[in-house]
Amino acid sequence: MALVFHQHQPAGNFPSVFSEVTERAYAPLVAALYRHPEVKASLHFSGPLLDWLEANRPDVIGDLSDLVRRGQIELLSGGYYEPVLVGVPRRDGVGQIRALTDRVHAIFGQRPLGAWLTERVWEPHLPSLLAEAGIAYTVLDDEHFLRAGLKKDETGESYITEDQGLPVIVFPGSMKLRYLIPFRDVSATIKELRERHAAGARLVVYADDGEKFGAWPGTYQRVHKDGWLEQFFTALAQADFIQTATLEDAWIFQKPARRIYIPGGAYPEMSAWALDAAAARRLQQARHKLGEDLESLVTAPLWRNFFAKYPESNALHKRMLIVSEELARRSILDSSNEVRQAQQNLWRAQGNDVYWHGVFGGIYFPHLRSDAYASLLKAERILSERRVAAGESRDYDVDGYDEYIFRGNAGAVFVHVQGGAVIEWDIYASATNLVDTLARRPEAEHDELRRAEKAGKVLVGKAAEKETKSIHEAVRAKERGLSKMLEYDPARRGLFQDSFTVRKGEEVNLHAVYYALTPQREARTVSLTLEPPARTLAATPGLGIRKDIRIADEGLAAGVRYRLRNDGDETIALSFTSASNLGLLGENEAADIITVGTRKTTAGKPIEVRNVAEIQIHSESKHFDLTLAIDPPALVNTEPIYAVTNSESGFERIYQQLEISMTWAVEIEPDSHVDLEIRGTALGQMVEPEAVRPTARRRKATTPAGETPARPRR
Repeated sequence: MALVFHQHQPAGNFPSVFSEVTERAYAPLVAALYRHPEVKASLHFSGPLLDWLEANRPDVIGDLSDLVRRGQIELLSGGYYEPVLVGVPRRDGVGQIRALTDRVHAIFGQRPLGAWLTERVWEPHLPSLLAEAGIAYTVLDDEHFLRAGLKKDETGESYITEDQGLPVIVFPGSMKLRYLIPFRDVSATIKELRERHAAGARLVVYADDGEKFGAWPGTYQRVHKDGWLEQFFTALAQADFIQTATLEDAWIFQKPARRIYIPGGAYPEMSAWALDAAAARRLQQARHKLGEDLESLVTAPLWRNFFAKYPESNALHKRMLIVSEELARRSILDSSNEVRQAQQNLWRAQGNDVYWHGVFGGIYFPHLRSDAYASLLKAERILSERRVAAGESRDYDVDGYDEYIFRGNAGAVFVHVQGGAVIEWDIYASATNLVDTLARRPEAEHDELRRAEKAGKVLVGKAAEKETKSIHEAVRAKERGLSKMLEYDPARRGLFQDSFTVRKGEEVNLHAVYYALTPQREARTVSLTLEPPARTLAATPGLGIRKDIRIADEGLAAGVRYRLRNDGDETIALSFTSASNLGLLGENEAADIITVGTRKTTAGKPIEVRNVAEIQIHSESKHFDLTLAIDPPALVNTEPIYAVTNSESGFERIYQQLEISMTWAVEIEPDSHVDLEIRGTALGQMVEPEAVRPTARRRKATTPAGETPARPRR
């Protein structure tokens, strides 16, 4: 039996999370292995977590070194910052794997031959990439192998696959064990292993997250205080039909059964998460209808589908590709420290967590999105030093429509035809995207929340903490009544998004409407028009809208001038609103001050102020100041926007962005027009890039011969 424990924290996560999860899960797991030298295992630590452990928990690093020296564990490689390999350029994927391999070798003196595949996201071209990076084997879920046509009783072997003649060994990880360990009694796992042995399996692999062993709700009490892990390791050691082994042992001593080719996909839960709510329901219905024996043959959506589900994820991903391409060209003739630092920042921005969402939060966490953009923009700041400022029409996000992209030496502004909005405004000095936002959209998990609330089965507070079931099997929430807070947006949120109301009629929302775009490159201006007979303007005959978005000061100024025109025969009276959404880190940041006219507030406290000519936003958390000048003065409303999402701790509402709405009462005579203007000026506080991470030297043993090495602190 091969035990594979995967440990990862994204680079942008809070230091307190690194510390708490290490104390509750990682360190106790290492300590348990130390106490059970008869139990072998394969462990994977991502680069950010390994860096943190070396700086903050040298005791854990020391004990891992001892476990490596006595041949009890092997350490796996993988992408340094835990990228999904199919989502990054090949050169970056290979580079990240080699970087983590070198790091593990430098610290522990062991050069990994195997790799953890991020989220077990597989596509058929990966064998050649892994082989190029020096990887001989990896582990997938047994579901991958069933999709390739294998039967369940054939997943007790290893297999070989290849791309372009370059091979890699793939091990099937048991999905059933993922749900048994550690959520059921140890006897249930031993029973499953005995049945697999009786059926002829030669090798069984358990591969899952180390956070399950103390960090998930209810698991610290069960796994450590109640002794589940001790019982488990003892039972494995005492079972006469089980021999624990590392993946390296299995790779060396067991020949693969045969060659297979595995279709693209990930583990079953990920496949459902990658679809929108309606499609996810159909997928689950199809799997359920076919039953256990055939459900794996339902076509699994690719992980890439998250780029279709979340435009914000797609935009960040395509932005990353722009930086990667520029950096690759620069690196050909430039190997300076600055370029190496830009490479580290690019790789950091490729960490997988922020590009998707499942039970694990992902893209819904503003601090992870902020860190990804900050890393990209630190890299771009280096690349922009030699840039000639210019704008261009380009379909950078590959949606079939040209966007307008301006990039200068101090910042960048991206304008999208949907809603005629600014969807990205980058300030290089502070490494900040001012429009780092996320729209609220339906999720399949929301149906689960509604059903559980209706049935009274939502666990809140202490009840949620005490429940020992897996997060996949129980519905937890951080507060009651969350289903009442579910609201959805028509499009992604940006700057200068339009809506209007005619008299006391319903609001006409233009956020999802596509404007006609005409760039004027010399003036660094892009014109966006919405003309009759557009269906969205049908309620207001004769109304035409033109908005000119102007960019200045090398990307530090961006504004919009509206021209509302009346081509009809009657006066048009309407209330016109321009909404702008800003990405702040949280609603409770006391040093993030919004000044509306003469009144001050914070992101979490909505206010309404009349006759406002200027708004100032000072953000200590994201290191920028933004001034919005309004002409003529308008009614201004500020409102924090929350999304309801699920994570390991349960459902919660998470602050996403601050919405600032500017509203004018407008009357337009026939054959006349009205002009409205918002001028934005930004200033970023310089945020220095992190120092280039030096390669660690190999750690030497410090324990004198004959003495017992220190155990990890509990």
